Amino acid sequence: MASFDPFPVLTTPRLRLRALEPADVERLFRIRSDPEVTRYTGRAPDSSIADSEQNLAVVSAGIRENTSIYWGITLKEGGELIGNGGFWRWNKPHRWAEIGYGLLPAFWGQGIMTEALRAMLPFGFESMDLHRVEAQLDPENRASARVLERLGFTREGQQRQNWYYDGRFTDTAVYGLLRGELQAAAT
Repeated sequence: MASFDPFPVLTTPRLRLRALEPADVERLFRIRSDPEVTRYTGRAPDSSIADSEQNLAVVSAGIRENTSIYWGITLKEGGELIGNGGFWRWNKPHRWAEIGYGLLPAFWGQGIMTEALRAMLPFGFESMDLHRVEAQLDPENRASARVLERLGFTREGQQRQNWYYDGRFTDTAVYGLLRGELQAAAT
């Protein structure tokens, strides 16, 4: 079973995925407070640095307890935090986890999240011994759906009105990727 000590740093041609640190909290706040980033998350944007500090504490606890892992996404050039992503809701007995991610809008449409997830997914299947990775998203979030589909995820269904936020019920689209499907997509 995966151990996250030392924290696994992942690299791609343009990116370095590393542990989120207390010094990242202001950049994390920029991501989590941006209404465009949180538009489809079914939660309110962070309203203060304290909200982002609390999120960072939850992320750190999950890593320490070996129940989740989240990376800070940085450009190799410059090193500033531009996004985050990782696995949570890790169900070890059944070998699956949910993947989630966020990226500052200035970096959308450049293939950055696809590149970051191409590094995270093999880590999940190999180091965490996952058989399945699941993503749940608002069906209106077509940009995120395209990223998942590009990586080989299959839209498996839609849960009707299962999420209540901001005075309305919304649906959840469920996407899944199996270990063998990632291997097949890589060849």
